[in-house]
Amino acid sequence: MAARDTERYYWLKLHKDFFKRHDITVIEDMPNGKDYVLFYLKLMLESVDHEGALRFSDTIPYSETMLASVTHTNVDVVRSALKVLTELGMVEVFDDKTLFMTEVAKLLDSETYAARRKREQRKIEGAGDNVPRLSPDCPQDIEIDPEIEKEPEKEQEKEDETFSDENVCRPQDVRQVFDAWQSLGIQRLRKIPDATTSTGKMLRARIKDYGISSVLEAVEIVRNSDFLMGKVKDFQITFDWFVRPNNFLNIVNGKYDNRTGRESDTRHGREMKETYNTIERWAEERANDSEGI
Repeated sequence: MAARDTERYYWLKLHKDFFKRHDITVIEDMPNGKDYVLFYLKLMLESVDHEGALRFSDTIPYSETMLASVTHTNVDVVRSALKVLTELGMVEVFDDKTLFMTEVAKLLDSETYAARRKREQRKIEGAGDNVPRLSPDCPQDIEIDPEIEKEPEKEQEKEDETFSDENVCRPQDVRQVFDAWQSLGIQRLRKIPDATTSTGKMLRARIKDYGISSVLEAVEIVRNSDFLMGKVKDFQITFDWFVRPNNFLNIVNGKYDNRTGRESDTRHGREMKETYNTIERWAEERANDSEGI
């Protein structure tokens, strides 16, 4: 199977009464309220690939000037909109300055490119059923072996099963991850994160995206990482941090493995700081240019 076939693409299932909601109505009635709502929709779309989490990169969070630039919004509008959206609980700001769009997980849907192609193929084939396939002169008394007729259907069912496994997240899988995390002994959770919480949603998304075995392997990677276990610096991983999309990907890709030396880590930190400052200057220039227009 081609690599692209296993990739996922995402979309938001926005309800038709979105603009009739009380919170949206209240925001629209504010000065610049319509700009706030448009900015909010742009943030949600920017975050869909990460189930609602929004950062410029793993190490660089979005600043107000950067958000103004990427959403083509006045920086003062960005500043005011974020304040309103945070107060209304529509946006959460994590400790590492990640923005989390609380509604995205409820509105999000996805499928693999292969599944999408197969669905579109079925739609085309289904539409063809309305077109006459035989002329009056064609013989129509040909017998078709029932077993042969069923073969394509069985083959299709087999293909469907291949893709259906990607969307499985069983309660016992969630429990396994919970028990494995508790065994680390660094942050004892009081209970399994509920599916209605942001942490619970992200946990279930990781299991759906990577499979239960990969998530359990990631817990073992944490166990063997001195940095994540708090043995190197003041930082120590939390479960909420563990299940965030970018952080989880970095863990499984070996970013926090013990082979990373202190010297290279320090150099990496300096490089990322320089990158951040460059991006900040670029974003400020873009924001100033927008205000001057």
